[in-house]
Amino acid sequence: MTGRGRFSKGRRLLKDLRCDVLLLNSGPNVAYLAGFEAPESLLILTRRGMTLLTDFRYGADFKRRARPPLIIIEYQDGLFEACASQLCQEGCRRVGFESRHLVFEACDILHKRCGRRLTFVPLKETLEPLREIKTAEEVRLIKKALRINLRALRFAKKTIKPGVTERQVAAELERFIRLNGGRASAFDIIVASGPNSSYPHARVTDRRLRPGEPVVVDMGVDAEGYKCDLTRTFFLGKIPPVVRRVSAIVAEAQRIAIQTIKPGVPLKVVDAAARSFIAQKGYAKEFGHGLGHGVGLEVHEGPAVNRKNGRPAQAGMVFTVEPGIYLEGRFGVRMEEMVLVTKTGVEVLSGNA
Repeated sequence: MTGRGRFSKGRRLLKDLRCDVLLLNSGPNVAYLAGFEAPESLLILTRRGMTLLTDFRYGADFKRRARPPLIIIEYQDGLFEACASQLCQEGCRRVGFESRHLVFEACDILHKRCGRRLTFVPLKETLEPLREIKTAEEVRLIKKALRINLRALRFAKKTIKPGVTERQVAAELERFIRLNGGRASAFDIIVASGPNSSYPHARVTDRRLRPGEPVVVDMGVDAEGYKCDLTRTFFLGKIPPVVRRVSAIVAEAQRIAIQTIKPGVPLKVVDAAARSFIAQKGYAKEFGHGLGHGVGLEVHEGPAVNRKNGRPAQAGMVFTVEPGIYLEGRFGVRMEEMVLVTKTGVEVLSGNA
């Protein structure tokens, strides 16, 4: 998406939000409009253009990367003081801001400097709904991250051996990502073995892997700012019958859910497809989290795929499908793929990345 393409989307959003200006300070939203990551910066969107406020550390680099109608201004005396001055120069009245991200101190500065001239409008959402529908370029970058992730998981299969610790496996995967084209892992890698695998977001420990146990590896890759998220459950040696049964149930629940996905189908129906199958097999209470979540500039973004979200799937949405069964203190199994909703159905991105 070009700079002007992003700007056009932003202008339409201003109209929908009934604001003259949109003030963005959440990293992913700033990156979405600017076209590149801009840490510790603010983006001011008006109907005339976009202004990114930053400091000397980033100014020269951002000017090199910026494309019209984005302009870069280096501030001197403070980010929010510069923001207040810029807003007052815009000649606007209603300024929408991200109420979940702007801290009280910043709000206080803006109100003291501009409060009599401007009306500040707190917004729970700004660009998040726009970001749910991915462009072809965004899908390309997600696929790039997935290719690295899939290679890393193949590498993990060789690394996971009895006697190796969870921490050693996670460290080797971190190293593999960076040496194979990824900027970094997209989040703290989960390597959970034996009873630790029964906790969906287990922390990596120094526990040594043992024969006959499942090992859940949940990891993602950051490629040029775009993320991916995959989970595989590996098995060491002979698989106990109960673990084999649970694994088969999770795999079938995932297959059923993916078959359900197409434009117009409510996301809660996709969740229910997997959840009802798992419940039929007697494990309803052991699948306690949502089926999936959107992935893009953030690992967890919209849309949420859970029992509450009645919004229909739309072409361009990218999200995970990750059913799991967790028997507390014993073991757990989770399987996670990433899918793209197409005009006619669904594409499993992690199957052909």
